Amino acid sequence: MENPFFSVRFRGYDRAQVDRAVARIRQATDAGAPPHPDSLKNLGFQLTMRGYDTKEVDEYFTEVARTLRGG
Repeated sequence: MENPFFSVRFRGYDRAQVDRAVARIRQATDAGAPPHPDSLKNLGFQLTMRGYDTKEVDEYFTEVARTLRGG
């Protein structure tokens, strides 16, 4: 899994929350215990000023889930 790059927008997902989620997924996957793809839906990130682009983040987690399903 490559390091994602997300654009910063005036209002978007909390950057620290997204970064922690990406790190947890990477650690679990590297340890051989990847998360269930369904657990990557609706992660509940808070909206904040100067946050990550919501569409880019949602697309990233959708793609990770698709990869974990083998598709």
